[in-house]
Amino acid sequence: MNKASGEKITEKTENQVILEFSVPKTSDYFDGHFPGFPILPAVAQVDIIMQYVSRYFGTSAGLSEIKRIKFTTPVRPEIPLVLNFNKKENIISFTMNSQDGKIVYSAGTFVLCNEITDQQRLNAN
Repeated sequence: MNKASGEKITEKTENQVILEFSVPKTSDYFDGHFPGFPILPAVAQVDIIMQYVSRYFGTSAGLSEIKRIKFTTPVRPEIPLVLNFNKKENIISFTMNSQDGKIVYSAGTFVLCNEITDQQRLNAN
């Protein structure tokens, strides 16, 4: 993932990961959003979370449904972020906070698609 930097895992279990990272001001995510006052778009936050879910839970499943999601505070470039995400079956819950936990940038729950194996793809044709 080249759009986030300084990734540091602070806790990892089979179903939970807590990590720290930031999004550099040079990230493509900030292009045009907004000149002079860049903020991380909501769709970019979801993309970052899905990339981490894929990496740490070893799933290639896509996003099926957003159950609940709130973007409560704008994320500026270089701000240290703490992402806490949990997996229960195919449901991912997350919070993205400041390092001290006082600011919640976003939080939500979404459902992953069922993964399709290569053999299932071949059988479908």
